[in-house]
Amino acid sequence: MIDNLKKYWFVVVICLIFVVFIGVFAKKEMDSVLRGKTADGQDVVSQINDTNYLVNDYYEDLKETYGKVDLYTLFERSVLSAIETSEEIATQAKKDAETFKQNVAAQEGQSGLDKYDKALVGLGYKGIDELNVLYEDSAKRDIIIRDYANDNKEKYVDTYFADAKPRIVSHILVKMDDPENPTATQQEKIDEINKRLADGVSFTDVAKALSDDTASAKQDGLVGFMDKNAQMYAQFVEAALKLEQGEVSEWINTKEAGRHLIKVDSIDLETFTSDQYLANYIAGITAHHKDLASHAIWNKAKDLKIEFKDDDVKNQILEVMNIKEGE
Repeated sequence: MIDNLKKYWFVVVICLIFVVFIGVFAKKEMDSVLRGKTADGQDVVSQINDTNYLVNDYYEDLKETYGKVDLYTLFERSVLSAIETSEEIATQAKKDAETFKQNVAAQEGQSGLDKYDKALVGLGYKGIDELNVLYEDSAKRDIIIRDYANDNKEKYVDTYFADAKPRIVSHILVKMDDPENPTATQQEKIDEINKRLADGVSFTDVAKALSDDTASAKQDGLVGFMDKNAQMYAQFVEAALKLEQGEVSEWINTKEAGRHLIKVDSIDLETFTSDQYLANYIAGITAHHKDLASHAIWNKAKDLKIEFKDDDVKNQILEVMNIKEGE
């Protein structure tokens, strides 16, 4: 029985815990599930050599095989799988997965692909061939959290904005080993940047033409999403957090890189929740509000009217999520 459980673990969870989705997941994940068949008053999950494998058998095997964290992982994945995947998400997920696999193959070869294949199996997927599904689940998870946070804006969004000051920033960098004492050449470059900006040339055009940060220069100087917890140079973060939308800082020295001009492009929620920045925004707000993700997933499970047939399994999942019954 345990071998059977391990082979079809995902369907096991669906059959045991999420009654409303038994038929859907059985068709998708395991052709041998006998939908609608019962024996001794119990659902028959599978049948091997005319021997019925009953749902209560799965209860016991599930508790033996999976710990609390594993149960939560299966629970969250099941909630995400119950949500329809839009064509847009599916297309982007497939593209991202192929790009990732190509990069891994180029950098690490087959051993790298094997490593990620095992990691995905550990997360409950069928291996690297389901990497696109992981990307789909991640996108759907972000949307669930975004919507829940917006529905509870005062508790989550407003406090995150007030405390962490999220923003989209760009910069222009002049690299130097000693930003306190620029060389003549470095000072000439600083003067040229100042002149162009004073003459009305846009920040993006100057960044593209003159910034020594070649990676961000290719994106018009864009650094991206950040908040007060960003893993960036301390002086950079401190200066960026003082700016209002559209403002440009004075030259900021960082001993690690040189001198920066920083521009805040947006402090707007609508921008943060756009496709370009949503994943970064969700990472930031969930790091700030440790309970947000679990409450969002639990709320979605209730919306989907998911029912538990085993209170012990339910209680273990709630314990991992740090949620009390009724919340």
